[in-house]
Amino acid sequence: MTHCLNPDCPKPQNPDGNLFCQSCGTKLRLESSENSTFPGCYRALKEIGVGGFTKTYLAVDESQPRKPLCIIKQFRPSPTASRPATELFREEVDRLKAIGNHPQIPNLLAWFEQGDRQYLVQEYIPGTNLATELAEQGTFTESQIRELLESVLPILHFIHHHRLIHRDIKPENIIRRPHPTQGTLTRKRQSTRLVLVDFGGSKYAPEATLYQPGTTIGSAEYTAPEQLRGQARFVSDLYSLGVTCIHLLTNMSPFDLWDSLEGRWIWRDYLLNPVSDELATILDKMLIESLSKRYASAAVALKALNPKIQIKNPVKSAISKGKVVMVSQSFPPIENSSTIKQESEKKSPSPEPPSPSPLNSPPAPVGWKCVQTIAETAGKTPINAIAFSAQSRTIAGGNDQGVVALWDLETGELVQKISASDQGLLAIAIASDGQILATGSMDGAVKIWSLWQLSPKDLRDGVPPIQTQTLTGHTSLVSSVAICPDKQRVATASRDRTVKIWSLATGQLQFTLTGHGDRVTCIAYNPKWATSDPGRSHVLASGSADGSIHLWQADTGELLQDFPAHSGAIHALAIGPDGKTLISCSWDRTLKIWTLPTATNKGPELRETLCPHVLPGSAVAISPNGKTFATASHDTTIKLWTLDTIEPVATLSGHSMTVSSLAYSPDGTTLASASHDGTIKLWRNF
Repeated sequence: MTHCLNPDCPKPQNPDGNLFCQSCGTKLRLESSENSTFPGCYRALKEIGVGGFTKTYLAVDESQPRKPLCIIKQFRPSPTASRPATELFREEVDRLKAIGNHPQIPNLLAWFEQGDRQYLVQEYIPGTNLATELAEQGTFTESQIRELLESVLPILHFIHHHRLIHRDIKPENIIRRPHPTQGTLTRKRQSTRLVLVDFGGSKYAPEATLYQPGTTIGSAEYTAPEQLRGQARFVSDLYSLGVTCIHLLTNMSPFDLWDSLEGRWIWRDYLLNPVSDELATILDKMLIESLSKRYASAAVALKALNPKIQIKNPVKSAISKGKVVMVSQSFPPIENSSTIKQESEKKSPSPEPPSPSPLNSPPAPVGWKCVQTIAETAGKTPINAIAFSAQSRTIAGGNDQGVVALWDLETGELVQKISASDQGLLAIAIASDGQILATGSMDGAVKIWSLWQLSPKDLRDGVPPIQTQTLTGHTSLVSSVAICPDKQRVATASRDRTVKIWSLATGQLQFTLTGHGDRVTCIAYNPKWATSDPGRSHVLASGSADGSIHLWQADTGELLQDFPAHSGAIHALAIGPDGKTLISCSWDRTLKIWTLPTATNKGPELRETLCPHVLPGSAVAISPNGKTFATASHDTTIKLWTLDTIEPVATLSGHSMTVSSLAYSPDGTTLASASHDGTIKLWRNF
């Protein structure tokens, strides 16, 4: 069959002998002869891909005796493009011609324009992509990952030298070309060349524009954080290649290989075949979120992988009427960590990290502003949790060094530090009256502190909080803590798959709640705690990496409800002040709003499902008056919504790494956000 290239054709399939579409009358063959290195007559066989303004077809070149297969890419101009489509298309042609001479990149065969559309014809690469290999043959071994890196890193070195960032490296875009004598791939992976394909989303990045914000593109699971903010760098491709490797080693979604509670990759926990510490360290460095700590270039990464490999300096190409003329020249330095640092300093002389662009949203309304950035260790120590203290007008943050720091809300001044653990703190809670502080840490311990005697003056004078209890019983890290509204008990959630409820007065364990099939990631008490109807108000909600939510009768330990809520790990829960609304966010990139039951024998009703962020959500908070709620994500943005109508209010940008925690002040006038970039930001609506 012949496929019609008219994107609006209602019935694009035609018999092979047709010259014109029998449905819409469009000419079915593309011919190029004037401006192509290899003139041809191209007939589309079937559609194999669709992008924002592109369609891709498998085709055949009928001008050649053997009628070889090829790829046709059809472009339609964007109505919002800032420059003429023809100009942009011709620049892309020049870039693809420049790199098409590389044996591991598809060759550009033809390019031409017809009507309001442009076309590229590229070499068809036979073989199997790595995603298919993984599905058919199972997880990769260390030797196969080393082969992949030793083959693909030189390609990246080559395209980066030509100032191109690929921006969509993933298993589907790496094809193993079979040996010419090989009819098909055998069950054993062959040591043949890997080919990097699909440069449709690549970006030309000369020095003058490298640090300018651009469009967001790529496959979210494999895309570097800075690229998701529209700020792709050459090292963004290294990040994507690293994610590709850990996916091939584990056969798990990259989303499931990142533990947001600890702020680190946990891919080593899911290895079926062990790898050496040397390779693991190399992959970890490719995956570092901080640009300055990632490998500075593909050449540096390759040198770390195999010091004996001598990577050749590429040569740039001069374009002259379709002919590729190789021109030798010295190799200029590619972007490195010092360059990144110098450019960042030029653009942002203040210690605050540069603000990324909002993702897929309009700028925040003028009313919402960041009024204070608290940055004691900006860029150094991730902050994992925050909580407000109403009494002392401070905000507390727990970081990866096991320290609780308290800052003055008005001035941003650091007024007190508490060394709470030898390991990182993952959870903090402060009672509604500001008298009790609870912390949960990576060593599994929970500590209780008395804050009742503290005023802002006490804090500034160095009067420390008094530790009253150390609660031990969890066998793994504590991911969440919640103080009961009656201030008589505290609940803790752990990676050991349990929730424990303790007496605040004595430290005695009252209940151990079991039933989740995976680690418990978050818990939330119903803030409308009442004795008149404990069956409905004495509720504790817990969310798990198994995607389920459990509702517990918190004063008896009875399980009230157990329901599957998400297809991925649940990361955050919040219950509204009226006790009727539950919000959950998950690694499946959805946020769900539930109406809690009015009777214990009924389950929650799903009210709304949202996909508010490019990457999975990391935190959620509901305002004290119940009128708005806030969501945060690994894409570094915060979004505000109305709770009654579920309408977007604002998108807040400013953090440079994952937003780990959100909290509203008790009076509802301030929203605080903490991030792995080491800062806390205070937002207010004027």
